[in-house]
Amino acid sequence: MPRQTEKTNTERVQELYDSFAEGDMAAIRDVMAPDVELHMPKGIAGGGTFNGFDEIVENVLSVLGNEWVDVSVVPDRYVADGDTVVVLLTWSGTYPETGKSVEYPGAHVFDFEDGTIARWTSYADTALFNAALKD
Repeated sequence: MPRQTEKTNTERVQELYDSFAEGDMAAIRDVMAPDVELHMPKGIAGGGTFNGFDEIVENVLSVLGNEWVDVSVVPDRYVADGDTVVVLLTWSGTYPETGKSVEYPGAHVFDFEDGTIARWTSYADTALFNAALKD
């Protein structure tokens, strides 16, 4: 019988993106530490630091889900080093108020503590993102 092994942090992050795509908020919450911090680029509309899963949902995930359509975050590459997983990705979406679509490469850095994500740092092309918000 094959031995059961614990998931790697990279596998946890891969499953996180699957959960985002499926809208499975319970699974997303399960991989986040209770006091998880999200650092969004300060130059992006709505950027800043958010603490705790509920604050992240209210100020980031819900905003993106309610204000943007056809949002897609496609991981292109995973790079792991100890308790850190870096995801190189392509972000795309359409802002309905202007009808503008945007696509750009970005990165997410996930820092794990005790098997859960303690810190999530997002890197984005803020100029392209913000340009979609303007007529």
